Amino acid sequence: MPRQPRRDAVANRERLIDAAFELLAERDADLTVRELALATGHGIGTAYRHFPTHDDLIRALYDRAVARMGQSIASVPEGGSAWDRIAGLLESITFTFADFPALRTVMRRMYDVDPDYRPAGALTGAVEHLIAAAVAEGSMRPGIRGGDLTLTAFALSGVVGRPTEPEREMLSRQLSFVLEGMRAENAARPLPEAAMDEVEFHVFVHRSMAPTRLDSDARGT
Repeated sequence: MPRQPRRDAVANRERLIDAAFELLAERDADLTVRELALATGHGIGTAYRHFPTHDDLIRALYDRAVARMGQSIASVPEGGSAWDRIAGLLESITFTFADFPALRTVMRRMYDVDPDYRPAGALTGAVEHLIAAAVAEGSMRPGIRGGDLTLTAFALSGVVGRPTEPEREMLSRQLSFVLEGMRAENAARPLPEAAMDEVEFHVFVHRSMAPTRLDSDARGT
């Protein structure tokens, strides 16, 4: 049986991950494991034991982000209508992204490291099941996909990172507009067919956030 890591080692790893997200909120994803150790006061050897390479660090950050998304889905109360759960889910995911300003940086770099890595795919079924329940109860218009909810959350959360209370209220107001457009009774015309499958959507939300070659040339990189 493999030996369980010591409690203090687990705590050190968690502190390093938290600190990395804080640092990446202000800079690009080229943060090295050595820089992370120096910035947090941890020994360089300790940091490298947890993250032997930069890619290992990025993967750990990406896994943490996916776990936070899973917690957002799990936090939606089971009671009430499927529509109420959809509204709660969209709000929860939007503010998870908004409170995680380094998420886009990590997603972009994770795509560079391993474009086929899709642990969030395990969450897709739960979201699609909830959408199907809302359509079946007659509250949500047919044709909406889980990717539509994700992209809405990305779009709104990208307006501001770590929103203040007035900014959170404004984001909630915008969410209400979007949700009204998803209601079955407001479906004036059919929705266009979804242009992407699950794999194509994964590429879209990761790769589309990567800087263009022109942007990189302008920065001299």
